[in-house]
Amino acid sequence: MKLRLSAVVISAALSTLSAAPTFAVDFAYFQKQSCADLGKESDALAKADLAVADGKKKKSSEAAIKNTVGFLLTGWPWWTSADHGNADAQLAEIRADLKMVKAAQKSNKCAI
Repeated sequence: MKLRLSAVVISAALSTLSAAPTFAVDFAYFQKQSCADLGKESDALAKADLAVADGKKKKSSEAAIKNTVGFLLTGWPWWTSADHGNADAQLAEIRADLKMVKAAQKSNKCAI
């Protein structure tokens, strides 16, 4: 048990250390872009955010319909829900990039 706990702690520490330079590189990339490019990037990220969020709603709606139909057919409630693990990860990445784009726009003194 101690070995597993140590492995988890070490891997968490290494992933945290390796993630910080990645964000710095991404921000530096965005900071080098022109205001027009940052505007296009911001629009594309906002559209992607909306598309993924709508996809999550649709999947949840489909799960709710399946639960209702299952209950009506069998008389027993079904406890299922849509799995949004991948969509949540995509949204987190999109929103992190959007924050960096907004920060780059602010540092480059672009009109937002």
